[in-house]
Amino acid sequence: MEFELTPEELSLFLQEAEEQLEVLEKGLVTLEEDPTDTGLLHELFRAAHTLKGGAATAGLQTVAALTHAMESLLDALRRG
Repeated sequence: MEFELTPEELSLFLQEAEEQLEVLEKGLVTLEEDPTDTGLLHELFRAAHTLKGGAATAGLQTVAALTHAMESLLDALRRG
């Protein structure tokens, strides 16, 4: 299935994606320092989930699949 995004939709997706990637980048670095921070794991999971949803909505299936895998890993970490 192929999607056609308007320039405004693409801009909105890219802006949101950049915000979620920043949360993930900073959070993963912090998680290295304290891997027991469950609140941070929840925050990272939410960021991956949001990025996955935006990518799927935009028709970017490869990005959606990658972030789904990340989301699954983070969920496993949340569960211990």
